[in-house]
Amino acid sequence: MTNKKLSELVVEVSQKISEIYNHPEYQEIDTKGYKPEATLGDAYQAFVDLNMEIAKKEQE
Repeated sequence: MTNKKLSELVVEVSQKISEIYNHPEYQEIDTKGYKPEATLGDAYQAFVDLNMEIAKKEQE
């Protein structure tokens, strides 16, 4: 179990998704026609949305 706040974990995962997206090996796979149903962009957006919900809750 982690002692980090959920918002910190969300930011870390978002950064990792960006690293994966920009990695040359991923870019090569993507260029060759990798077309999953859920993309890294979808995953990234899900974490952006989650982070916004966390921020709203923290402001309450």
